[in-house]
Amino acid sequence: MPANASQKQEDCLFKYLRLDRHCLQVIQGDQAVRTFLGMKGTPKCADAIGLHQAINAQGPKRFTIGESKGTDMDSAVEQLGNAAAGIYAKFGREAKIDLLVMTSSLTLEPGFLSPGPGYGADPLKTGLNKFTLQEAKGEVVSAAKPRTTYTDWISWASAVGQLRIVVLTLK
Repeated sequence: MPANASQKQEDCLFKYLRLDRHCLQVIQGDQAVRTFLGMKGTPKCADAIGLHQAINAQGPKRFTIGESKGTDMDSAVEQLGNAAAGIYAKFGREAKIDLLVMTSSLTLEPGFLSPGPGYGADPLKTGLNKFTLQEAKGEVVSAAKPRTTYTDWISWASAVGQLRIVVLTLK
C-alpha cells in the first residue's frame, strides 16, 4: 500500500474510533501507544487505542484497540495482541477490550473472503463491512487469536487469546 494510502487509511481508523466507536480519547500512532502502555524499545504494537471513558473514571475501563493494515494479518494479530496485553497489565483483567483491524478491502478466495494470505473474514450481523478475522492456514478454519510476543506481558497471553478480532473494510 503506498505511503499516502496507508496514512489515509490510518486517519480513517482514528476517525472511526472517535465518531463511530464514540471514544473520548484516541491515542494515535505506534509510538504514542507504546508510551501510553509503558513498552520498552520498539516491539510490534497497534496503531491506536480508543478510550471509551475518561482515564480517571471509576470502575473497569473499556478500550478499542485498532490496527490499520494492508494484507499482513500475521503482523496485525501480533500488534493487537501486544497492545491488549498492555491494557490488561496496566488496567487489570476486568478491562473490556475490543480488537479491530481496518483494511482497504477483501479478496474473494475459493469459498471465502480474505483480508490477506492465510486468513478469512466471516461476515458479522452487527454492521456493514464488519467481519470476524479467521485463521485459514490449514484444513480447519477457526477464529484468529491475537498473539502476545512482548516478553514483559507474556503472562497475559491466555487472556488476550480469548479476544475476538473484528475486521472492518473501507469497501
